[in-house]
Amino acid sequence: MKGSELNQNTDTQKLPEVVRFIPRILSALREMNGVAKAGAVKAAVVQAISEANETVNDQMLASGVPKYQNDIYWARMYLVNAGLLEPTKTAGHGIWKLTTEGWESPLDMATAAAIYFKTASKGSKNKDEADLPAPSGDDLQQDLEGTVNWQVQLKDILWSLSDKGFEHLCAAIMTANGLDQTKVTGQSNDKGVDGMGLMYLDDAGLLSIRVAWQCKRYTGNTTVSSQEVRNFRGSLDHTTDHGIIFTTSTFTAEAMKESVALGKTPIRLVPLDQLIEMLRNLKLGVTTDPEPTVVASFFDQYRKSWPSAHLQPLPLTLEA
Repeated sequence: MKGSELNQNTDTQKLPEVVRFIPRILSALREMNGVAKAGAVKAAVVQAISEANETVNDQMLASGVPKYQNDIYWARMYLVNAGLLEPTKTAGHGIWKLTTEGWESPLDMATAAAIYFKTASKGSKNKDEADLPAPSGDDLQQDLEGTVNWQVQLKDILWSLSDKGFEHLCAAIMTANGLDQTKVTGQSNDKGVDGMGLMYLDDAGLLSIRVAWQCKRYTGNTTVSSQEVRNFRGSLDHTTDHGIIFTTSTFTAEAMKESVALGKTPIRLVPLDQLIEMLRNLKLGVTTDPEPTVVASFFDQYRKSWPSAHLQPLPLTLEA
């Protein structure tokens, strides 16, 4: 989009909330050398807004995601349509990347408004499109009528698992990602830790960090709050270097801010969309050739019952 086009119809009055995310995304990507995973961009945008003492709208939409996250995905689509971000087929799935124009675009609200008016569907200036479910990561590609895309199918499967089954699935993700000595610890007295293991930092296995995680299998409009992040961090002992929270839902903006609080143990947040992408990348229950396809039978092992088993103490002496 040319500069002359950006400066036309830049009435910034009564703009939808989504507009303010447009320059924030560009700024965040510039600080990350122009390319980053979607989750990293979202976290950076929320952090910047919080540091500026601006409010973030955590209202849950009918689609099951907070308003601010939906806004961020709509803002990305407008930036792709404006030629400031690369489309998925160029950047890769789950990757947001600046174009040359994205590097050079001004970051003021007048420019952001011009991008919105230029690229929003049908040029609507009165209806806040971002109240509608955000488009998929494949930009404008929509599913054919009567079909269910693989992400939706996988979401329904994840929501159908038991809490214990979800804990074991998250352990499988960690193991597939290179964790060693993976252990599912979720019990009534686990103090919030559902799994742990060691991540070796070198090929010889001489250096490692201890990782612990918590699983939140939420459905519907329930989100993970900042208090839950603080509680999980408080359950980690001094031997744990890194924490992770997996959820089949999403996180509030305050939770995202709390997870990267300075001077505290970092907590990696994995919301539903990133969880689905991880399963795809690790090929756990998802084949990718030629297109992503869910292998529903793979998840049968995580639907079985998981009875609590208590080890009986061994006798001090064995009978002859």
